[in-house]
Amino acid sequence: SSFSCRDNSNTRYVPSSKFLQASNVQIRTNTAVFAENGNDPELIIERPDPSILVSSKDAETQKLAFAGICAGLFAGSCLLSALLNGLEIVLPDGWFVTWRDYTWPVPFGLIFSVAGVAHFLLKDAFVPIVPPKGTWGGLWNVPSPGAEALGLSYQEYHCYWSGIAEFGGGWLLMLSGIGLIDVPVQVPAALILLLLVCMTPANIYMFTHDVQMGDKVPPIAYPSGHIGRGVAQMVLFAMFWELAFHE
Repeated sequence: SSFSCRDNSNTRYVPSSKFLQASNVQIRTNTAVFAENGNDPELIIERPDPSILVSSKDAETQKLAFAGICAGLFAGSCLLSALLNGLEIVLPDGWFVTWRDYTWPVPFGLIFSVAGVAHFLLKDAFVPIVPPKGTWGGLWNVPSPGAEALGLSYQEYHCYWSGIAEFGGGWLLMLSGIGLIDVPVQVPAALILLLLVCMTPANIYMFTHDVQMGDKVPPIAYPSGHIGRGVAQMVLFAMFWELAFHE
């Protein structure tokens, strides 16, 4: 295994079995190191051996892995959705509906609105996680219509449109949730659910290729951090399904 030691220019990999002690790097424990930068210590997360990543496998294996991850997310989301339905049954009449209709739209809307703004303010964190064309053995070939005319790269194009969609969807969800616009909350909830599906490949790309969100975002532990993100994503899928398609 190895450690990822980030500097101002790129990412360095050093063996975790070696004890490094120099003017700027020192291993403190068996699982993490701190890069000393003045008085600002930086926690360095252990990175996996590149040979175990999905990206190191042949094209067919990468395609199967992508499909398997998608199937797992779908199955987990269905299970969590069923659990939510069961919770509604066992709770006293009206409790679940009150929780869903009065506490979900505004917080979720705010979260997605802030996330949308972050796509622009923290562009360098989101651009790297957009899967390039040809990823997963050539499986990923989503177009970017108009990107060249706008002077945007493929990654910037998908970073910006998804940020705009998150911001708009979040505001629409908040305003409909508090009744300021005459739009059923199911509409923005369904739109955000669709957006979540569209953005899922970025999260999968982070796992299959061990891609990080730039220097301003702490690195994600492999594989535990990605497992946690996957569970969180399934929870979001289940909750937005419930919000979008409840009777």
